[in-house]
Amino acid sequence: MSEIVLDSALFIKRAEKIFAAWDQPTNDTKDLDDVTALQFVLGEPNDEAAAFDKSSSIHLYLLGFEFPSTLILFTKKPRKITFVCSSSKAKLLRQLESANGIEIDIKVRSKDEAAAKQTVNELVLSLGDGKIGGLPKDRPTGKLVDDWNAAVASSKGGLQVVDVSTSVSDILADRDGDEMINVITGAKMTSTTMVHYFKSKMESIIDRGTAVPHELLAQMIEEKIGNDEKGADMKLWNKNSSLGEVDFASAEWVYSPIIQSGGKYDLKVTAMSNNDPLKPGVVLASLGIRYKNYCTSMGRTFFISPTKKQESYYSSLLDARNEALKLIKAGAIASDVYKSVQQFVESKSATLGQAFLKNIGFATGIEYRDSTFVLNAKNGRTMKENTILILTLGLQDLPDPKKQGKTYSILLSDTVKVGQNGAVVLTEGCTKLSDVVMELEDEDEPEPAPPPKKASASSSKPNGKSPVKTRGAVGGRVLSSKTRGGNRDQVEQTTSEKIKANQARLHAQRNADGLKKWEKGGAGKDGSQDKVVKRYESYRREEQLPRAVEDRRVYVDEQRQSVVLPINGYAVPYHISTIKNVTKTEESDHIVLRINFQSPGQIAGKKEDMPFEDPDANFIRSVSFRSQDQRHMLKVFDGITALKKAATKREAERKELADVIEQEKLVEIKGRHPYVLKNVFPRPAPEGKKTDGNLEIHQNGIRFRPDGPASKIDLLFSNIKHLFFQPSEKELIVIIHVHLKAPIMLGKKKTSDVQFYREVTDMSFDETGGKKRRARYGDEDEIEQEQEDRKRRAELDKQFHDFARRIESAAQAQQYELEVDVPFRELGFSGVPFRSNVLLLPTTNCLIHISEFPFTVITLSEVEIVHLERVQFGLKNFDMVFVLNDFKKAPIHINSIPVVHLDNVKEWLDSCDVPISEGPVNLSWPAIMKTLNDDPQEFYAEGGWSFLTGSGSDAESSESEEGSAFTESDVSDEASSGDDDSESAFSEDGSDDSGSEDDLSDEGEDWDELERKAKRADEKHGRDRGGDSSDDGKKKKKGGRR
Repeated sequence: MSEIVLDSALFIKRAEKIFAAWDQPTNDTKDLDDVTALQFVLGEPNDEAAAFDKSSSIHLYLLGFEFPSTLILFTKKPRKITFVCSSSKAKLLRQLESANGIEIDIKVRSKDEAAAKQTVNELVLSLGDGKIGGLPKDRPTGKLVDDWNAAVASSKGGLQVVDVSTSVSDILADRDGDEMINVITGAKMTSTTMVHYFKSKMESIIDRGTAVPHELLAQMIEEKIGNDEKGADMKLWNKNSSLGEVDFASAEWVYSPIIQSGGKYDLKVTAMSNNDPLKPGVVLASLGIRYKNYCTSMGRTFFISPTKKQESYYSSLLDARNEALKLIKAGAIASDVYKSVQQFVESKSATLGQAFLKNIGFATGIEYRDSTFVLNAKNGRTMKENTILILTLGLQDLPDPKKQGKTYSILLSDTVKVGQNGAVVLTEGCTKLSDVVMELEDEDEPEPAPPPKKASASSSKPNGKSPVKTRGAVGGRVLSSKTRGGNRDQVEQTTSEKIKANQARLHAQRNADGLKKWEKGGAGKDGSQDKVVKRYESYRREEQLPRAVEDRRVYVDEQRQSVVLPINGYAVPYHISTIKNVTKTEESDHIVLRINFQSPGQIAGKKEDMPFEDPDANFIRSVSFRSQDQRHMLKVFDGITALKKAATKREAERKELADVIEQEKLVEIKGRHPYVLKNVFPRPAPEGKKTDGNLEIHQNGIRFRPDGPASKIDLLFSNIKHLFFQPSEKELIVIIHVHLKAPIMLGKKKTSDVQFYREVTDMSFDETGGKKRRARYGDEDEIEQEQEDRKRRAELDKQFHDFARRIESAAQAQQYELEVDVPFRELGFSGVPFRSNVLLLPTTNCLIHISEFPFTVITLSEVEIVHLERVQFGLKNFDMVFVLNDFKKAPIHINSIPVVHLDNVKEWLDSCDVPISEGPVNLSWPAIMKTLNDDPQEFYAEGGWSFLTGSGSDAESSESEEGSAFTESDVSDEASSGDDDSESAFSEDGSDDSGSEDDLSDEGEDWDELERKAKRADEKHGRDRGGDSSDDGKKKKKGGRR
């Protein structure tokens, strides 16, 4: 208790409010009119006592703390506040000082019972006769309470205790700025928990079908603000950027989270979560957080696969909420508000009117539920501005349309602030119907078949169903296809249609999200990241100039990073950052130095690297100096050049390391040895040399401890973005790879990726047995050696995979959502992300290449769109461009992907809900991103990325037109070229040019004739161009059958 500090000024300020309400009573404080004293007694701590009452609220309001077994007595004449308490509490209360005409008196209760009673009796005797305002409904208990009540009852003056609960409620409802900040912070914490944790957690439990009791889910929610064992889940709270700094030690739950489902619902404030498992259907959730003694609460109803009637009931309740928010304003009568809302609900439906609650909320604050201010038909109190209410609209025991005989309830509750023109919701989120509805049906619903043609009367069936006759239908049976390839064509057609439909949805969603994101305008570059005008100061005072300037010559001051120029007889210093470059021109016996300065508008069409405070000011572009002292001028030229190079290098290093973070300290695990993965190699190596060591799992991260003198590598869970495990299948190493959120320094270089690996062919680690391997010859020995290698690979894979799982478990124990991601090798494809052709492997969340350096890790959730370039007939490869959500970052290019992987890549990206577009040529992405960053709002308003999808279709149509024109020109060339006896590779049946027309059918004659003509034209065209094999290959593809 020695750490408790009382705010004396705040105590006096709030005590004055009580005296002011006492001196000038209003309609709500009329109980204070004839009262001569006010008593606020807080009894001994008792588990059975109410958690929130007005007595404890007064203590918290005035002192910021509860003082059990303490009496606070206000007397009007003179203005005096008397405390009766123990000696230990008196030491703390003596921090309060008398001020503004308010006297503070502290009386210590002796441990002797007789002396303690005497102190109380003397205080009661000093009051004389009259009325004492109190809070009898709180019913405190304890020796001090008994002594005080006995003294008042037996007073000679005949003191009478009257209830002033309504007056105290009115005084506490008048909140200052600090109180409102605490309420708003608590409301944001409550809504953040509901929106960003409970909703997603509940949906995942329902989706997986896991049996999780309501009580267990409530405990998981309670842990988010932290407890004595672990801190708050900052990953959750960081999702709400408007939350700001929060003192989680001052945050607590108003009540344990209330989760209800499965047909058992209670809308009273005393409801509790039971031990039944969470079930689909209707789920009710109520959360309440108390921040710095001020309470907030919100309640929501979530529907799993609801019926139309349930959706309409919720929509009606949402309309009633909006109506109530309009009515709740300063000057409104509480009973009038309730009656108006009730009539509104009854006008929607008689069923809803019967199920509507008897009250729609209550006032809140330090006391969670103010019983003197309930929003019902009997409360005639007037609402005041800045009063905080818990607005609760509910429908109780509605008949369940899915289960006969069962009922369900709907709840919609918020913390609101009374304003002049209506109420302001402080706990916004998960309100719209789309936010609270979850469908369990499969997303890929079969598309409805086209309406069948009307069947004739002769083909009608007794059951009313008419068979649809389609191609391939024989005798009422529908045959899939006549040909062997027909099924494949149908599957490809179905897949293509699904991808097309899904992509249309994704592109529309991307454009809508872009419009919403940039609806307020602004540049694509983050405003906080814009270049800042830097101010340079070469010398603060004239005395700091070097003595060499007295010679009135150009002088390079390396220490100050400045160049001093003699201008009109004055030494004028210029910081090296203001100099763009320096050039020299040698004449017969002179040297001319031209110093060019930074100025706006020098780089046409490019981005200005240096911002200017006033670009419209007058600038000196350059200064020239001509001298016969060639030695000095060359020295100056070399000095300025070296100084500029050093400054440029420092600036480049600064920009390179701008996003590097300094991690927190790793907390080593105590009480047991950490889990260890032995004999692994890090990459990149910390000292640039290959060294092995052990990888350990600690409390808040992992540590690589080298065997040699190399430095340790610490990776904290808070900075790990992805964790990959790549087995040794078709590889020479087995890998645990960590991709970081922010880069760190490893030695003298920054890196965002750190991996730990072991070579499966390394002879120094033989885990298949203790025997040394011997050189073996012969088939049997080779087979045995292969079996040993396979066994070793399997054991290494298991060892690394188990260790990766341990890292995942340790991170999740610290409230970090980290999961091990394993690449899908069967979906891999080759490409060139940097300079070499490598194998790229998709994972659940990423596209990676981690087998060789440099690494490639692309997070799909950060991708805005993927554009496929050079997708056209005749090309063997295509390119892929990943445009990231952060438009400040350059798009990522992966080039030279074999075209055989095109369909697989499309299917994979579509399955990950990544928008795709394609085009026949490479685009100028710097120009596209510049246009996007200049005005993102206009970019999305004009269609966003639709120009990519549109260009693809246009290219295909133009390509087909060019192809037909090419065929016509070849035919005309063939007509004038004569016969050619050479065999063509395009002929599938091996026939020559002089084939008989009798062997051709009427339908195929034209096609084969054209094929032979195109074949001869291609061969002639190849001879004319010198027989280029690559062109021939391309023309063969064009001329063959499609």
